[in-house]
Amino acid sequence: MFDIRTLPDAWSVVERLGGGSASEKDGLYDIYYKISIALFDYRQKHKLSQKKLAEKLGVTQPMVAKLESGDYNYTVEQLWKIATKLNFKFNIDFEEIAVDYSIYDRPETQDDNDYSEEYLLVEGA
Repeated sequence: MFDIRTLPDAWSVVERLGGGSASEKDGLYDIYYKISIALFDYRQKHKLSQKKLAEKLGVTQPMVAKLESGDYNYTVEQLWKIATKLNFKFNIDFEEIAVDYSIYDRPETQDDNDYSEEYLLVEGA
């Protein structure tokens, strides 16, 4: 009999197999997911087959399947064309991510001229 409690954590396996690059791409995968869900939901809402949606977009049915599965690396132009044809709002925002720094108190015994980074800033505090 197989004991399910002996299985490794799925996320640790993904991290081990993909290395740091797997977790670095989480944001990208979230974008692919949102796009695929939006296309699938649109098709379901309008009771369209993949073939009919493909005709509306001017692509093939296998392309719609790839778009819905998230198994496609879109260009900005392709996304814009899809959004325009489906009457979706399309925007891309680039915002700088603020890094949270807090002042770290250094011991009073420290020399006043010692301004090493380890005593001035703590990232993410």
